[in-house]
Amino acid sequence: MASPVFQGTTRRSYSGGHFELRVDDMPQHAFIKSIEGGWVKMNSVDEQLGSDNVRIKHATTVEVDPITIEMGMSQVDFMLKWINDSWLKKYARHNGSIVTANFNYESEFEHWFYDALIEETAIPTLDAASKDALFMKIKLRPEWIEFKKGDRHKLKGEHKSKQKLWSASSFRLVIDGVDCTSVNKIDGFTVKQGIKPMAPGKGRLPRLEPTKIDFPDLSFQVTQMHSGQIFDWYKAVVLDGKKDPIAVRNGAIEFLSLNRKDVLLRIVLKEVGIKQFSRPKMEANQDSIARCKVDLFVGSMELDGDARLGLE
Repeated sequence: MASPVFQGTTRRSYSGGHFELRVDDMPQHAFIKSIEGGWVKMNSVDEQLGSDNVRIKHATTVEVDPITIEMGMSQVDFMLKWINDSWLKKYARHNGSIVTANFNYESEFEHWFYDALIEETAIPTLDAASKDALFMKIKLRPEWIEFKKGDRHKLKGEHKSKQKLWSASSFRLVIDGVDCTSVNKIDGFTVKQGIKPMAPGKGRLPRLEPTKIDFPDLSFQVTQMHSGQIFDWYKAVVLDGKKDPIAVRNGAIEFLSLNRKDVLLRIVLKEVGIKQFSRPKMEANQDSIARCKVDLFVGSMELDGDARLGLE
């Protein structure tokens, strides 16, 4: 007999065109662009028996795949505190659900997750020449999941017209003592939280324990004509070998409104050091602006938002 979660022989098929994320103690709900993963899989082992080289396979443990969701930056407000707690090593765990709805916004299927940690937060590429809206990818690692039949309730996530305010072309890089006003592109990067599965006692499911958090290097491009202070920093530290306080600085990535006056969100960069200054491949007789590529290491990152983000 088919599971009541999926059976529906007397009902029409539906297209899951809308997805809503709900997290337990957070008041807002949000529509999400995409969802992937979050299913349970069985592991198996291949063992040899006796001297006849007879091999058998049998089931062993089960594990839950990570859940990857993609959300518009205007929709992640209520998620930012969870993300920031993770970056600050507070390791908050949350329960929640992802609701799949038909095109009438009626719940058809609910994918519940429990005791989830944030495993990855992917910040998209920022490019002054882009016309794209910003979407953030968040990978959740739950200890257990559950599927429920939708109860046909209407989704509560809000359609936010302000998504258009979050543009990949509206940003600013700030580094103490260095002129970065002509930075025109910051490559996307991913903050990763290490997670170690632990198998206590006779339980089929492992417990998930956080380990180290990895803040990635940062790469950006700047016009060569306006790269003088950045090159001086590179020369002093990398070529001449000068140390603190010039070697390591603080800074921030600021997401701006379309008028480039209001800061929507700030990623604070701490203990920033320069690793490399280079020029990408250039061709003769090309009508293009000369640019330089800069690679930085970052000791840690932190989200800094206003009161509506709950991050004061």
